[in-house]
Amino acid sequence: MIRVLALDIDGVLTDGKVTLDETGGELKRLSYRDIDALFAARHCGVQVVLVTGEASPWVEMIARRLEISHVFREAKDKCRAVHQLCRELGVTLEQVCYVGDSRRDAEAVAIVGLGLAPADATSEAQMAAHQVLKHPGGDGAVAEAVGIVLQTLGAESDSHPAR
Repeated sequence: MIRVLALDIDGVLTDGKVTLDETGGELKRLSYRDIDALFAARHCGVQVVLVTGEASPWVEMIARRLEISHVFREAKDKCRAVHQLCRELGVTLEQVCYVGDSRRDAEAVAIVGLGLAPADATSEAQMAAHQVLKHPGGDGAVAEAVGIVLQTLGAESDSHPAR
């Protein structure tokens, strides 16, 4: 049974693109379908965790907006971060679903109980995944992953709370 949903941010929660403003500030987009799905996952008892190689103010804003308290920042070694999250949350690798899109995510995707890669992930991430999602990062991949996780719990995957 999956108890933790661990997500990379860029390329999973977002489409992996960044717009820079004249001050160097980053602008990224999230899908409300993905946001709603994360709240539904938590409502069903799934712990949501972010695992990102970044440590920008944008990461902090996303964590606050999505009400995610466990964030592994500057996690260039995603596999090590997944082991650390297991220790901190008291779960086994088999109880973790990790969604990653890049070569850097591939090892973490491969070692967990359920490794998923968005449709537009790198070939390394896709080959490591137990399943390649139909949706690309930033456009329904997270909602699709939540649906799969909730199926493992026997919960309704379409029971999204209203915004």
